[in-house]
Amino acid sequence: MNSRLRAAGVGLGVGVAGFVGGNVIALLVLLLLSATSVDITPVLNIVVSLLFLTGVGFMGTAVAYLRYRGIPLRSLGLEVPSIKEFGLVIGALVASFVYLMVLGAILQATGTESANNQVADMAMQNPEIVLYLLPGAYLLIGPGEELLFRGVVQNRIREAFGAKSGVFIASVIFAAIHVTSLVGSSASAVLVTLCGLVPISLLLGGLYEYTRNLTVPILVHGTYDAIIFLALYAVAIGAVEESGNAAALIVAVLP
Repeated sequence: MNSRLRAAGVGLGVGVAGFVGGNVIALLVLLLLSATSVDITPVLNIVVSLLFLTGVGFMGTAVAYLRYRGIPLRSLGLEVPSIKEFGLVIGALVASFVYLMVLGAILQATGTESANNQVADMAMQNPEIVLYLLPGAYLLIGPGEELLFRGVVQNRIREAFGAKSGVFIASVIFAAIHVTSLVGSSASAVLVTLCGLVPISLLLGGLYEYTRNLTVPILVHGTYDAIIFLALYAVAIGAVEESGNAAALIVAVLP
């Protein structure tokens, strides 16, 4: 029991440490830039956040933890996907967006409120941000979040709980960490959105457990976010008319 509690605590602690540490560093950088009379535009804000939250906070924490435990990075399985694994990536993306459409339809039909995602709101108000979010999805968001939450948190919990419980507990932690990105919403709306994120997280964790190749969930995560960013851009510039389902699809579940 003690080993399980320790594993769960370490997993949660590492996830929180990466998130808090990255946000604190990003805030300090923005304050420093502001103090030197640099205009903090929405674009600069998102670039700094991407670099220091996912690049330094998530990746840095993951690498530091792996070095502390003497675990080589290559043991996480960072390999070029096989043809079968590329097929799994495509299948996972199709399943994810079918799920989002069903989720959006349910939210609309039941009149259930979902929370607003801070990044989505910024992109809607400043479409040019998407030009930075798109490469960021593949270079920082996907790799950073998957390295920390699947490569480190899930693997650590798996050691004590086994594969299935490891995937589930790490997925709940991953979803819960996103609570601070949800703004201007009621507690019930935030809870609905976080619960909606859990199945996506379970899919990513399941893919990693099945393939033991971290590149697979990284590609799914990065492409998933990139498609949503493109959808946000299309709505923001008026190329696509926003509807109830579209709004739920775009802002409800963005990992």
